[in-house]
Amino acid sequence: MRVSRGCTLLVVFVSLFSGTCESGRSTRPILPPGTNTASNGLVFTLEGGTAIPMGGTHAVCCSIWEPGRIDREALKIFYYDTTKRSSYWKMFLIPSQILEDSVLTLPTPAPGDGPVAIAATDVATGDQASSERAGSSGTVTLRSFSCGPPTEVDATVDAVLGSTTPGGRSIRVKGRFTATMYTNPISCAFSF
Repeated sequence: MRVSRGCTLLVVFVSLFSGTCESGRSTRPILPPGTNTASNGLVFTLEGGTAIPMGGTHAVCCSIWEPGRIDREALKIFYYDTTKRSSYWKMFLIPSQILEDSVLTLPTPAPGDGPVAIAATDVATGDQASSERAGSSGTVTLRSFSCGPPTEVDATVDAVLGSTTPGGRSIRVKGRFTATMYTNPISCAFSF
C-alpha cells in the first residue's frame, strides 16, 4: 500500500510540473548582452585652440529621430555629463541615406533633412555650434554603422561647426569615434 501511495504522489508531482514546460524552450541561463565598447577620440576646441572637456557618459542607439516631427530612423550618439558640469555633443545619422565609407561635407542640411548632423555645446562659455550653420566646413567620414543589435558606428570627423549662438564662436572637431553598444544608460528618446 505504501509503495502505491508513493508512486501516486510521484505521478501527480510529475504531471503538475511537466505541463508547464514547453517543448523546444531553451534550458540555458539567460546571459547578459555583449560588452559595450566606445572609443571617443573626438577632440573639441574653440577658436584659438582652447580644449572643451566633454562629458564621459554616452548613449549610442537607434530610434526615430524626433517622433511627430522627423519620423525617420536615426542612429544617435550622445556624449554628456550626468552632473551637467561638462560640455556635450551629439551626432545623428540617417542610415537609409548613407552608404558605408561615405564622406559627407559640411555645412550639412538642417537636422533631419540630410544624412548626418553634429552639434556641440561648451557649458563653460555657453557657445553652441552645429554642422548646418554658416561657417561650418570639413568632413564626416562614416566607415561603418549598423542599428543592430548591437548598434555600431565608426566615424571620423575633421570639421568646424558654425556657431548657433549670436556672437558665439565656432567649435572645431577632429578625431575618430567608434562604438559597439548593446545597452545604454538612458532611453534613446533624446532629440537633437
